[in-house]
Amino acid sequence: MLHRSWIDTGFILANWEIRPRHGTLLRRDQMAADPVRIEPRVMAVLTCLARHTGEVVTRDELCAEVWGGRVVSDEALSRCISLLRHVLADDSREPRFIRTIARIGYTLVPVPEPLTAIAGESADESSAPVGPPAIVNSLETRAVPKVQGSTSLSGRSRRLLMVGVGSAVLIALALAYILRPVHSNVDAVSPPVTHLLVLPFDTSEARGFGRDVGVEVADEIADSLAHVERLQISGRTSADALAAEHTGAVEAGRKLGVDAVLNGEVAERPGQIKVTARLTATKDGRVLWTQTYARQAADIFTAQNSIAAAVVHELLALLEPESAAGARGGEQNTRDPEAYQLYLRGAHQIRLRGEDSLRRAVDLFSAAARRDPTYARAEVGLAYAYVLLPSYSNEDPAEMDALAEKAVASADRLSHSRSLGAGARAYLDFMRRQWIEAETAFRTAIVADPNNPDVRQMYSQLLAAVGRLDAALTQARMAQEIDPLAPVVADRLGILLLWLGRDAEAASNRALARELGLDEISYPETRILLELHQHDDVDAAEGLRHLEGALHRSDDWVEPTIDAYRHPEKRPAAIQLLDRTLASGGISTRIYFGLMVLLESPARALRAFAALPSSDINYLELLFSVDAAAVRRDPAFGEFTRKMGLEDYWDRFGWPAACHRETSKIACH
Repeated sequence: MLHRSWIDTGFILANWEIRPRHGTLLRRDQMAADPVRIEPRVMAVLTCLARHTGEVVTRDELCAEVWGGRVVSDEALSRCISLLRHVLADDSREPRFIRTIARIGYTLVPVPEPLTAIAGESADESSAPVGPPAIVNSLETRAVPKVQGSTSLSGRSRRLLMVGVGSAVLIALALAYILRPVHSNVDAVSPPVTHLLVLPFDTSEARGFGRDVGVEVADEIADSLAHVERLQISGRTSADALAAEHTGAVEAGRKLGVDAVLNGEVAERPGQIKVTARLTATKDGRVLWTQTYARQAADIFTAQNSIAAAVVHELLALLEPESAAGARGGEQNTRDPEAYQLYLRGAHQIRLRGEDSLRRAVDLFSAAARRDPTYARAEVGLAYAYVLLPSYSNEDPAEMDALAEKAVASADRLSHSRSLGAGARAYLDFMRRQWIEAETAFRTAIVADPNNPDVRQMYSQLLAAVGRLDAALTQARMAQEIDPLAPVVADRLGILLLWLGRDAEAASNRALARELGLDEISYPETRILLELHQHDDVDAAEGLRHLEGALHRSDDWVEPTIDAYRHPEKRPAAIQLLDRTLASGGISTRIYFGLMVLLESPARALRAFAALPSSDINYLELLFSVDAAAVRRDPAFGEFTRKMGLEDYWDRFGWPAACHRETSKIACH
């Protein structure tokens, strides 16, 4: 274990200079680089790993040292690790800084080195013990420990008293409860606001109950504003990442290209909380609107709703009248603060994807639904988790689909509207190859919640599977505009650009997805295909060996197949080898299908696709890619699309550029 004092004072980690007491990291190999600020809790995780360099630090040990032994969720620690990797530009697959030890913990890869004395810090100060990190505005700080023997309210009891009115009465509450603005610049010359970033509110001046409010206020506002027609809300992944870097409001807005930024501060007085909200124009930094709320400590949920209502009211004044008339109220939220916390944590796990994250999401949404059996949003979240899980695990798709269907039906019953669960229902229909039903449900979901990047990203999967690649790309780009730092959206864009043969852009987006922390992808074969496009045959071969080697299959076919891909005259022999390997069980049907597409054997490719499990429907996209031109030209492909039910979909919603009807036949190119 390294000596505590110099680690806490400052140290060098590879090409970074770490100053824990300043909360900054500085690139030493870039002369003009500015220090990057990170949250105290995130810095505490980094210094803990540094003090234990060369050791595997378990999750329990990190929680004991960083959170003082308080019980926190796995998500809290995962979030800190993800933010550190983002700042350090670390790749979880090939880590240079933080290596994950599966199901155990983490270890720091480089060995820290001491810094020389930092100006302004005396030797006495540098050797002084360091207290616990400041509490920051993150989900993991919301639990308040119970004091034994105390007659005051516990953390849970106090939070239960904070229950306010739901978002269904948001506007009515605003009319009755909104204070006049302390400062407002909204007038006839204010710029139109059609794209807004909502940042977590600053809680640096809060020390008790107020520290829980910063993220929840932003979430409540974003949820309410997501239903305003013609207003686009930047995604929470991007907002959280920028907040973690302590990026100023105007700078953050300019990075994301929004019209305005909503942020604010949370402060405390004895028995009271004060929340200030501020709307700032990105172009010139002008404050368009600001308002301060003072509420009793037990009135936090009501304050959150009234702030959201005030923002909705002010923003509608900046939009066109027809937009204001089209604004929708949000679906009623839970009145149970703990259920709301569980829902937010589950939503975060959904965005992370991966088997472990999706299983945690199932647990969190289930817990939220148990606490509040009327909580429709928790049922929708549960449906998303179930329907996504088979793509990242060995769960039976039919069983997961049945559970998702049950959750969607429960959400419909609880919300008295099918629009809330439309996105989950649409994806479920898509996985069942119910093309028309999926398209209709996705359109309903987008009308109900146009600022949901997950729905648009999933909709792009449907559009690509039915051959409408350009429309799929449009939806994926819209998802990225809403949430530029969402890793699954970047990965989705990378796949679509790969299908279109735009390899440089595809590689850039795939790299961005890894940088943003996407540890697991549901279709690793696309990475191998990109390597083949880039003539990186060595890595492509290694990728194929890894995929099949995990199933203890032979890899004798790998080198001859890649050689045949480069030299068409060798393809007949390679195809015969792959036929024998498939017959002996030495290669999966999924890999065989993809290789038959690349080796331009249409009949084999179509037979192999027909033999795939129904859950592999996403692989239909490959047949509309630049690599599958030979398959599409085959006369049998038109009949294949008809059997897949695509003709009825195309007749109703439009034909793809690759196919058209010739008399009674379907012809593609």
